[in-house]
Amino acid sequence: MTTDKDTTDSFRICSCEGDLSLFFPEGKAARTPLYKVFLALVLRGKAVVEIGGKRYSLCSGTMIYLYPNRLVRLLSRTDDFLYEYLWFEFDFLSDFPLLRKADTSRYIGSNPCLWLREKDRRMAKGYYDFIAERHRESGGRLLVVEGLLFSFLLEVNELYLNSGVSISVTRQEELTDRFFFLLHLHYKEKRSVLFYADKLCVSDKYLMRVLKTVTGNTFHFWATDFILREAKLLLRSTTLPVTEISERLNYPNPSFFSRVFRQYTGMTPREFRKKKRRDAE
Repeated sequence: MTTDKDTTDSFRICSCEGDLSLFFPEGKAARTPLYKVFLALVLRGKAVVEIGGKRYSLCSGTMIYLYPNRLVRLLSRTDDFLYEYLWFEFDFLSDFPLLRKADTSRYIGSNPCLWLREKDRRMAKGYYDFIAERHRESGGRLLVVEGLLFSFLLEVNELYLNSGVSISVTRQEELTDRFFFLLHLHYKEKRSVLFYADKLCVSDKYLMRVLKTVTGNTFHFWATDFILREAKLLLRSTTLPVTEISERLNYPNPSFFSRVFRQYTGMTPREFRKKKRRDAE
């Protein structure tokens, strides 16, 4: 496997790989990591995979766009199978505006594998090669890499929007989409499941059950995840003191904020800030 030098724990790009078990385990199904998004392009050969219980055939020119926490499994592949891929954590692009409209997100979530026409394949390969080149030459300064990746994902989103693929969404999936829309709007102020259940006209128990079924995680997990992502962004991109960040995020006091942050990240807010600054140097 040829892997470019890692300069961050939030992004990796890899070329000329044949082992799909890196994110499609053989045998028993498993879930993709909670915070990682995978984007891959098949170069040659064939494979059959399972994503979310649906079977997909992969061949040259297939793009694979995997969101976090997707149930995946490898069923078969040919000996000559070859692909290249990158993965990134959402935090890696935290300095950029929201990437996906809800409709695009639904397209991708329902159709993680998309066969590309020749011109679209050339575009995707060109972006991939350029990102890999700039990553090698970045020397730890990843702003250009982040910008190129953001542009690439916008192009990929357009491919999905123009692909004409069909969407089949259950009532539970629709409720989950509406919940996340509300969470984006209110996560800084509202952390009670009763608030969101009331807005969605369902009971709190039903909402919690649906979120666990569809996403594999609880309401509390998502409410905390959203607020801590904002905390990480503020720690990484501003010089605001921890006390002010705690106030902005409506924590009762800085000590409680630090305790929650450490529980979920393994670091205090100050340790996280120091680490990110060292990584950027």
